[in-house]
Amino acid sequence: MELAGRLAPFFYGDSIAVGYGKDAPGRRRVGASPSEILDYLQKDLANNPTAFQNKLVNLSTGVSNNPYDFDSIQKQLELLRGAGATVNILGASKQKYSGENKQLAGLSRNLGFNFLGGFEAGPDQVHPLSYASYNGLSLNQPSSAMPNTPVVTGDNFQTVLAKKDGVMGTLNKGTNEFIERQWTPEEADRYVRYLNLK
Repeated sequence: MELAGRLAPFFYGDSIAVGYGKDAPGRRRVGASPSEILDYLQKDLANNPTAFQNKLVNLSTGVSNNPYDFDSIQKQLELLRGAGATVNILGASKQKYSGENKQLAGLSRNLGFNFLGGFEAGPDQVHPLSYASYNGLSLNQPSSAMPNTPVVTGDNFQTVLAKKDGVMGTLNKGTNEFIERQWTPEEADRYVRYLNLK
């Protein structure tokens, strides 16, 4: 997938997206919950069904404002996947939300998105120590593989879509562990496209 014209990425989310997004397009609000951010995405997609097609979206899910609403977070990701977006998923404070970061990593893996991990927080233990970069990464480009490859990243590992004896699943390249699971139709398409590129 070619990102259209390398336009400025979108930033959606809560105060984390406010800090990193500055004047970039998108919608964000300090204190926004996962359900509010889902509403932002739904409204913008309703106004323009191709709003996110081939676009980069940096998403701060609002998990630190409601750590229990992973249902809305999953819907955010499913909506963006269905809309054809390339997504960098921003995490939450490593000091305070390590469990939530693990859940975000798993959800991102399952849906084929780039999870950038949690961040080192400042004195309030909630917001980043610095907005200069996200864990040393630029948010103006996808953090890892483009969606036409089967690579999904987590905090300290790299997992790829793989088949073992004809069975679908994922392979952790760090530990060589194969986990059997059904792929989504989008993942199956991505796997085929990746094989054709090799």
